[in-house]
Amino acid sequence: MGWVGPGLSPAVAADAPILTVPPFLRVGLATDLNQVSLPCCSGGLVAEVGGRRVVIASPVKVEPAAEVVEPGSYRIQAAALKDEQQASRLASELEETLGEPADVVFDAGTDLYRVRVGRFETRAAAEASRDKLVFRGVGGAWVVTEKGVLGEAALKVSQGARSAVVESRWLRVRSENGEGIRFQGTRYRGRLLVYLNDRGRLNVINEVALEDYLRGVVPREMGPEVYDSLEALKAQSVAARTYTLRNLGEFSQEGYDICATPRCQVYAGMDVEHPLTDQAIAETAGQVLSYNGELVDSLYSSTCGGHTENVEVIFPLKHEPYLRGVACLEAGVDRLAGRLSRGVPFPGSLMQELLPPAGLDETPEVLAARLEHLALLAGLPVPTDQLASLERRELQRFIGSIFDLAVEAQLFVAREDFPYLLDHPPAEWDERDLRLAAFLVKSGLLAGDLSQPLTEQEIEETLFRLAIYLRVLEEVGGRYQGLTGGRLQVRTGGKTRSLPLTTDLTTFRRSGNQFVASPLALVAGDRLTLYTRDEKLLAVTHQVDPDGVAFDRTSNMSSWTRFRTDKELADLVNTRFPGLGFSNLVILSRGVSGRVGRISLVGADGREVEVEGLAVRWTLDLPDTLFTAKRLTPPSGAAGWLFTGRGWGHGVGLCQVGAYGMGLRGHSYRDILEHFYTGVEISAVETSGVERAPGP
Repeated sequence: MGWVGPGLSPAVAADAPILTVPPFLRVGLATDLNQVSLPCCSGGLVAEVGGRRVVIASPVKVEPAAEVVEPGSYRIQAAALKDEQQASRLASELEETLGEPADVVFDAGTDLYRVRVGRFETRAAAEASRDKLVFRGVGGAWVVTEKGVLGEAALKVSQGARSAVVESRWLRVRSENGEGIRFQGTRYRGRLLVYLNDRGRLNVINEVALEDYLRGVVPREMGPEVYDSLEALKAQSVAARTYTLRNLGEFSQEGYDICATPRCQVYAGMDVEHPLTDQAIAETAGQVLSYNGELVDSLYSSTCGGHTENVEVIFPLKHEPYLRGVACLEAGVDRLAGRLSRGVPFPGSLMQELLPPAGLDETPEVLAARLEHLALLAGLPVPTDQLASLERRELQRFIGSIFDLAVEAQLFVAREDFPYLLDHPPAEWDERDLRLAAFLVKSGLLAGDLSQPLTEQEIEETLFRLAIYLRVLEEVGGRYQGLTGGRLQVRTGGKTRSLPLTTDLTTFRRSGNQFVASPLALVAGDRLTLYTRDEKLLAVTHQVDPDGVAFDRTSNMSSWTRFRTDKELADLVNTRFPGLGFSNLVILSRGVSGRVGRISLVGADGREVEVEGLAVRWTLDLPDTLFTAKRLTPPSGAAGWLFTGRGWGHGVGLCQVGAYGMGLRGHSYRDILEHFYTGVEISAVETSGVERAPGP
């Protein structure tokens, strides 16, 4: 595959090279199946096999029918690992230890590398060899079978009561009405291929156009409901398209180009397609990343923990100059200040503005006037009741009276709720008192010690909650997007809300367990709560993000902790290094982001094994390799290791949550790609009209 000719693509330079790619790519959905069932049938399904064309009118079952020229063998499956290098190393060690052949088989259905040892004529011989593995520390191994050398390729195809054997390795099914083809509950565009592999079993493959394939990848890799930034999704689309073409044909001996699991890219067919990701894919159609005229290895991961890593630290065999570690943040914040002095508490200050002020002393007459004013703002009838005292029983009676809450208390609270919702109510309270108190607690309008008068702060909180309950104030939560032309932009409910700033605005920042008046330092993505009346913005509260200003701080994996007991670590280590045991670990090197590049595992007998790159993550079963490790030996309980870390994934290339953060802050998809991939260019591809022939 090479670059040919000049050409143009939307938003691509005129002298950008164009790569010619096949019209369809093949995605491995499942491997090594004994049979494949294709459901029927929304209409328009046609099967092609051995030169025959059959309209599918009932469910179809496909089975291998190839003659076995040489008998199959029994094998020991020693492990199934996520890391290819570790799997290959384990296979080499087991081959040397047992004197039996060992190899690695990738399973596209599970995204695991299966380590298999030996080829035995009988099950008994395989089980005897498996017992030797147990003595060498390999637990959990089991005996599997593999077919031998195949003769003439053939498939048995059954439809209803009829069946036929067809001399072919391929069966193709296509949909002629655009509704897709179902396999294992998922719909796919294009064609579904059933392929007889060299092991005499069936692989299921989706043959689909590149852009349609991306429609099933991008929303799974970066969900548009959560990451609703078009620019971030466009960056993800270009990265995913580039990754696909760079790795095209990696599994050609299995009949497909790329797998459908996280080992390659997660692909989920038609059912996950979304208008926003469709738009992102369409607006970047044909665009890829290149470096010195070649497609880049556009690695990406979920959350980089504030900084990406140089590729060789995580993938020691790679040294691409465009995969350099970069900070996933930028300096600068937006300033928003209200008119109140620092330290004034919320929500009392807001209620002092909305209602008549309490004055120096909150008397029953003053509080009654404030509550009556609130009722009038809500549009309720003018109350004629009087508040006799500030005792809780009398205050809740008065609130129930003037705001007409008796019906709610009767309908929404059961007697059985009383002992659960009310902590030690006064003995003299009757059922009406208890029911009303339970309703006020349940609705969040009134809380605290039932036997004590309300404090000044509790009174202000009650007035505030009543104002929200009665829609005198509108409370809206969202994420900050920016300040533009004297207006505050907030993303809420999947839409952007723009509100003008006024001189009456008050702003509050969380301090400890409360909000107090303060100027705000805002970064896109910050959580805000807006309080408005008649569309006028009165107050903003700001929840400061403890993860700072990193672009990827919106991820729930931005920070994490894991504890592993010595026994748990020993089990993890022995899966990959049989018989080593575990007594200690030492961090040997870190990369530019602080990610661990190499560790030394010390076995029970003092023997040491070094682990490097991504294998560190899988060996210790951690979300990322950006971590610290502390040895804990509590007086009681199991000794072990506390891992405190940041990030989720390998941390190389595009940070998906970081791309979202950049999109929120107004960066274009080009800005995002050029930030995370050093020195790359955006180039174009075009589709060849040449159909690919069947076969690996």
